[in-house]
Amino acid sequence: MTRSVNLPITKAFVYAAGYGTRLRPYTLATPKPMLDVLGRPLVEYVLCYLARAGVRHVTVNAAWLADAFDVLPARGRALGLDVAVSRQAEPYEHGGDLAAATAFLGALGDDERFLAVNGDTVFWLDPGALARAATRVSAEAPLLILGFPTAASPLRVRGGRLVGIGDHRYAAGEPDAHLDDFGVRVFHASVRRHLPAPGTTQSLHGPNGLIARLYAAGCEVLVEPVEGYERVEVGTVADYEGRESNEALRRLARRLCG
Repeated sequence: MTRSVNLPITKAFVYAAGYGTRLRPYTLATPKPMLDVLGRPLVEYVLCYLARAGVRHVTVNAAWLADAFDVLPARGRALGLDVAVSRQAEPYEHGGDLAAATAFLGALGDDERFLAVNGDTVFWLDPGALARAATRVSAEAPLLILGFPTAASPLRVRGGRLVGIGDHRYAAGEPDAHLDDFGVRVFHASVRRHLPAPGTTQSLHGPNGLIARLYAAGCEVLVEPVEGYERVEVGTVADYEGRESNEALRRLARRLCG
């Protein structure tokens, strides 16, 4: 597969351990990222994007019906990716899922950046935007959230810095922008010291979440708005049952995987 840009990022972590409750009964027998969407597992569109962006090594975490993910290393090789599956006993939410991926975390260089991507959204984002975002991430600001405008827009941003999500405030100052989480984030390897012990639940947001822990340690969380993107959710039973007739989904699928 042709790669469109060489990112300063070669590793990605794909969140795929959830139960997919909004897509039941389909997800009672198949995890949501492995549901067939236009002839491919849903998560394969994420892998196609990562391959085109220049990522080389991908770890996909799995818990619910984890055996279904065993085909991904071979499918990843066909895309030019080294794909590993990180198994865990149950979903531990964003920080906890990362903490459980001990082999992935252990392979990171001390000053390395990596992507963390939701495994159940079909999207295209200019890889150049990721490259630019990576330059902002450091040990002092170890997390950057890519955001986009929506009606909900729960991310409260001031000067490119996250100051709150919804009613929860992380830092002082009134926001000058409101965005939603795109589902793609850039981390610095130093985030490892802010994660819980493996096998422990830790959300991204909230009073005991990873973001709160970063701010308590004197770090910052950044937000970068994205432009020129395509994004199609397959989040409900209606979305899934209408996939064959969804022209936006079909067009994006062709763009990503050919």
